[in-house]
Amino acid sequence: MKFMPPAKSERWITWMLIYAVLLWLPFILHRFVLLGQTFSLTISLRFALLALVMSGIVNGLGWLGVRLVWLITTIGIVIGLGLMFIYSNRDMSGWADLAAFLTFYLCTLGGFTLGLLTEGMYWLIRKLHKS
Repeated sequence: MKFMPPAKSERWITWMLIYAVLLWLPFILHRFVLLGQTFSLTISLRFALLALVMSGIVNGLGWLGVRLVWLITTIGIVIGLGLMFIYSNRDMSGWADLAAFLTFYLCTLGGFTLGLLTEGMYWLIRKLHKS
């Protein structure tokens, strides 16, 4: 994972902001383009806050050196965004937006959990080999 900044590097702040924007854009595209809702500044700002909080958590863990959590959570987010867009194209008679967003959250939380487990196992293996 040489493409990632080292732990406690100031570059993580830049990564966090770029990550937040790249996460916010699909939310906006999904809501206002794919679902055809009228533009609302309030909803846009809520999505921006959600993206910033998620980015802060993921990149904050990367800053602490927990890089596998960052990587696996990002994979979960990308899969979740893809499924969110796919599920929105199905005819679910009004439930498409809710089902799509819940699928996104499920994939994100699954990636986060899997990342924590992987990082924990990696830490345990390193600890056992040092002894």
